[in-house]
Amino acid sequence: MSSYLRPVILDRATAGPADRPAERLRAALSWGILTLLRWQELARQRRALGAMSDHMLKDLGLTRADALREAGRPFWDDGGEPWRLWR
Repeated sequence: MSSYLRPVILDRATAGPADRPAERLRAALSWGILTLLRWQELARQRRALGAMSDHMLKDLGLTRADALREAGRPFWDDGGEPWRLWR
């Protein structure tokens, strides 16, 4: 069960690291930073895809329309799979 779904533990002496507020904050900040880095990489990849020649796209098995569709997606649209950040 995720730490944010567990009930609050009143005895801090027996609490695990995930139950401490500082650890929760660290985890949230880490997730946020990883998300921003993922978005930055997606934006870079989409710009590169949009700049490829037709010959390069053909090597990848993509059409110009496929490349433009992908390049036009917003940077935050990563397919809705946040668990990929932790692999």
